[in-house]
Amino acid sequence: MDTVFARGFAAHRDGRLTEAERDYQAALAAEPRHVDALHLLGVLRHQQGQHAEAADLVRRAVDLRPTDAGLQLNLGNALKALGRIDDAIERFRNALTLQPGFPLAQYNLGNAYTAAGRHEDAADAFEKALRLQPNDAPTWNNFGNALSALRRFDDAAKAFRRALAIRPGHAGAHNNLGMALNALGDIDGAIEQFRIAIEVEPNYVAAHFNLGNLLDATGRPAEAVDALQKMIRMHPQFAPAHFGLGHALATLGRQKEALPQFERAVGLDPKYGVAWLGLGNAHLALGAHQAAIRAFDQALRLAPDEPAARLNRALALLALGDYARGLAAYEARLATPGAAKAPPVPRWSGEPMPGRTLLVRAEQGFGDTLQFVRFAPYAAKLAGRVVLQVQPALLPLLEPAARAARVELTSAADATPKADASCPLLSLPLALGMTTQDAMPARTPYLVIPAAYRRKWRGSIGGHAKRRIGIAWSGRLQPGETRSIPLALLDPLFAIEGIDWIALQPVLTSDERAALAVHPCSKAIHRLDGRLENFADTGAIVDRLDGVVSVDTSVAHLAGALGKPLWLMLPHAADWRWGIDAPSSAWYPTARLYRQSEAGAWADVVDRVAAAVRDA
Repeated sequence: MDTVFARGFAAHRDGRLTEAERDYQAALAAEPRHVDALHLLGVLRHQQGQHAEAADLVRRAVDLRPTDAGLQLNLGNALKALGRIDDAIERFRNALTLQPGFPLAQYNLGNAYTAAGRHEDAADAFEKALRLQPNDAPTWNNFGNALSALRRFDDAAKAFRRALAIRPGHAGAHNNLGMALNALGDIDGAIEQFRIAIEVEPNYVAAHFNLGNLLDATGRPAEAVDALQKMIRMHPQFAPAHFGLGHALATLGRQKEALPQFERAVGLDPKYGVAWLGLGNAHLALGAHQAAIRAFDQALRLAPDEPAARLNRALALLALGDYARGLAAYEARLATPGAAKAPPVPRWSGEPMPGRTLLVRAEQGFGDTLQFVRFAPYAAKLAGRVVLQVQPALLPLLEPAARAARVELTSAADATPKADASCPLLSLPLALGMTTQDAMPARTPYLVIPAAYRRKWRGSIGGHAKRRIGIAWSGRLQPGETRSIPLALLDPLFAIEGIDWIALQPVLTSDERAALAVHPCSKAIHRLDGRLENFADTGAIVDRLDGVVSVDTSVAHLAGALGKPLWLMLPHAADWRWGIDAPSSAWYPTARLYRQSEAGAWADVVDRVAAAVRDA
């Protein structure tokens, strides 16, 4: 029967597995304890993916020849394929006990340790294997992976480079080197390695995924989209790729395209919490607030303390006008990264505190302070002393109203005053129990221009037309900004006869200055950039105007707080405080709201505002 076995072995070696299987089985039929036939039939079954039968066959061979290191090795391989990692490790160790200089056993032991998450042991095993075979590229590559898992990224990069020196064009080593370089902060080097891995192996799914993620994370979302789309075509069932593509598209403002990618991600993996968050954010950006809340609810079921999901759910509730739930949920903003640290005093919840000091601290932007400062006088009625800490640029403007309400102003640039309790400014309505739109103090004006600033700007604005209207077309530019209108789109406004336009932008770009200098209506457009030192300057000007046209920026809040007619131009998915479809505002009775019909559609908004201003 040795002739039959030998024939089977030759067929196995040549890849003729069916013939090999027939001859091994014939050999075993004649001699059931034929060790080599048991062993190699087990190896063949392992190659065929029939790992349970493979383990049984090789174990029988091991029982007959327990001192054969090769048999121990292949039994370990079958057990590892079955997920029985600890049993596999035992067999690889047995092989090394029987044959200490067995490099393949050391290599496979390292792989088993890696599978078990024992990266220190894996690195040790690979290092021993490399002493036995120092020019083996796969071992260097896997050694690098173990070092990366131990966060020894510099050593890992050296290991991957060694693998590439031995085997140039090793796609896996290029990909892994890219990940190590990324961890070391060498972004360009990492991107280069991912691209090389793809050049070597165009269908290398992991390299496409890593490239796309890194491009997105480093502010190159358009390139990320291309890489991730290619990856998805190769592996459409990979939820993280759909999430990554959705995130890149959302970063580009392409929310409609991002939405189905997030939906696909959660469809593939319903427990993918960050994908539910992305789905909620996309719905929110598209103005689908109820759908956004459902997605955020699911994200919070999976991760109840996720700050972004909690905050964005609150924003959706507030946009819907559900202040009772929304203001309580909006406290989540205080737990987000970058939120100001609370003073080391008790948090105020609206209880009377006669004879004691309450510190109220402004937060977020100028517009938020201007909007919520209306609540400070109500807090002053409950405390012996209220100290309101605000941005320095707002101090002169707020001083008269604060003095009238017995509120002491201080600058946020100064040291935090001593107090008995504190409350963030935007938490005042919740603390005061003003949690419905009807309860909001909406009477305007609630700010008073300081006398010195009224005198400063008397006769200094310019223009002789029947009406003078302020205009602000851009707020503070930041990533994802949707509240800025290109200057060229404002021509229907500037063309209205009988109006002097007062540009309330405190800063103009060089392109804006150049465009205004040659504008056909330049004589009717008056610039103030460089002359506005603080909000009292802007307020004094607005107070003398017939109205203000503005995007959603601090100028809009200032005009509303002064009770001036306000034509407010809003993006499709406006900030929560403007609601979702109302033409008026519960916060500012003199405001009229004009919303985009779809994202980016400013021209129609400007035309409608121009008609309203013309008829006013």
